[in-house]
Amino acid sequence: MKQNRTALILIACAVLLAVGAFLILNRNGEEPSAVRQEVAQPAAEPAKAPDWVDKGQEAKPDYSPSTAEPEKTTPPPAVEAGKHEEPKTIEVSEDKVVTFTFVESLADFLLHRFQPRGPNGKPDSLATAVALNRYYGRELDGFAVSGDDIRASRKAVYDYAFNPGMLKTLYDIYAPAFMVHLVDTAANTEREYVVGKSTENRTLTTEEIKVMLRLNARRIERTAEVFHAFADDPSIIEMAGKYRRAAKAVERANGQLQTAMAEGKATGQASDRLKQAILFRERSRAEIVTHLRRVCQSCPDTELFYLSQWAYRRTLGQPEEKLKAFGTAADLMDDLAGRFRAKAEELKEADSNN
Repeated sequence: MKQNRTALILIACAVLLAVGAFLILNRNGEEPSAVRQEVAQPAAEPAKAPDWVDKGQEAKPDYSPSTAEPEKTTPPPAVEAGKHEEPKTIEVSEDKVVTFTFVESLADFLLHRFQPRGPNGKPDSLATAVALNRYYGRELDGFAVSGDDIRASRKAVYDYAFNPGMLKTLYDIYAPAFMVHLVDTAANTEREYVVGKSTENRTLTTEEIKVMLRLNARRIERTAEVFHAFADDPSIIEMAGKYRRAAKAVERANGQLQTAMAEGKATGQASDRLKQAILFRERSRAEIVTHLRRVCQSCPDTELFYLSQWAYRRTLGQPEEKLKAFGTAADLMDDLAGRFRAKAEELKEADSNN
């Protein structure tokens, strides 16, 4: 019985092997007939994110210095021979009232009054404190003011700018830019200059720029000396006020004389009163000039007297505060004169090295 079972198992295995061999041998042959029907395609699997989304990218540490250039860098374009880089510009935080146009107009003022060779055959500068005040008295070039009343506009500018804090602020903003603009304009912008007995439309040479800077440095220092005197000696302002009162007395005495003459009255007393008023006024003027002459011996009398009257008007109502402003202005002018001299020396050295 056991042997028969074993034989049956062997026969079944043989049959299975035969069937498998037949299928393998006939894989590329004609397919057997089969029942065909519509079969639904399996739904496409949703797209899977890369593994690094869940696991994170494998980062490699970079120990190159922060200043190192990237490995793949586009080289800078080659500079053509004969071409120069654009000159660097100075950025200025412009003040709302005293604008950068003031810097430009001040440079024009100095250059317009410089004479490479004056009528006497020597370089000269006609830039003075008196000329500067009159220049801005006619037109407030560079000041953002409104209205047609020039006197009111000038007062508004002085009230805004002529105090120690604002003077320092404006100087810090504009002094470096002013020096650059002045020298660059002199060297590169043609204008009409007095040369001897004629005029020439041209730029200034390096030597002429040095002379211009030194001449104006001395003019600036001269005004600074007078401003220091105003700040240190309030009696000068009192003398200026005394002169103003004397001048008013002359006007009144002259009016009385004119009235007497018009009415046909005796004029002797009115005439004597006028003469006395004029003498007192002139003594007051001489007192001011003599006092300031001790401070600036090279200053013309007319300039000393003019500045005293200008200072008197500036200090009305605020004498203590405005006298401090004169001291600050004097210090700043000394610094500016130093910048002028330093720039002249710089140009001298650069010229000698070429």
